[in-house]
Amino acid sequence: MMKKVIKIMSLSLSIFVLLLSLTGCGEVQKAEKTVSGMFDAFKILDFETAKTYVDMDELDLSDDKESLTGNAEMFMKNLFDKLNYKIISSKKIDNQTVMVKTEITAIDMKPVMGEFFTNAMQFAFSNAFTPEEQQLSDEEMDKKMEELFIQSVSKSDLATVTNTVDIKVVEVEKTWKAAVDETFTDALFGGLMTVAEDMEKSFNQNSN
Repeated sequence: MMKKVIKIMSLSLSIFVLLLSLTGCGEVQKAEKTVSGMFDAFKILDFETAKTYVDMDELDLSDDKESLTGNAEMFMKNLFDKLNYKIISSKKIDNQTVMVKTEITAIDMKPVMGEFFTNAMQFAFSNAFTPEEQQLSDEEMDKKMEELFIQSVSKSDLATVTNTVDIKVVEVEKTWKAAVDETFTDALFGGLMTVAEDMEKSFNQNSN
């Protein structure tokens, strides 16, 4: 009799553990689907779909005419040309939070920005020494800078860089979305934020 009770208890415990495991798997699957959906949408420039997986405002991916290039779609098309990802593992933190470890491969923006900055400085220097009536207006200069940037970022032989990032995926009102932080954003943009910070530090040191 006692053996039968113990057997029933063990079976009940096994079923309970299995149910907990299935519940956790469901949340992990939803989080991983969010990450996959987000990257797949980025790769085809489907930002409307991407909005269902991540807050686009936090990523600064809007058609803002005051943006870096003035042509956000062209900028993103070139930037995400070699974007790729691989989900490594996932860890459930609680019922509303899952950390999805993801390998993100993107165009390495360090050499791209280095070339762009060199070309931009050369052009600006040349423009400054042309007769005043032949110098480009601010609007024309902005357009030229855009052209130089697109030229640097659209080459077919650009190197890529791979970073492993823990993407926090959170359930809010029954919707799972990827949370944005600096590490994730920097990896997504191929180190663009790091390059910008390094350039700012360099300018500050040279000006002192």
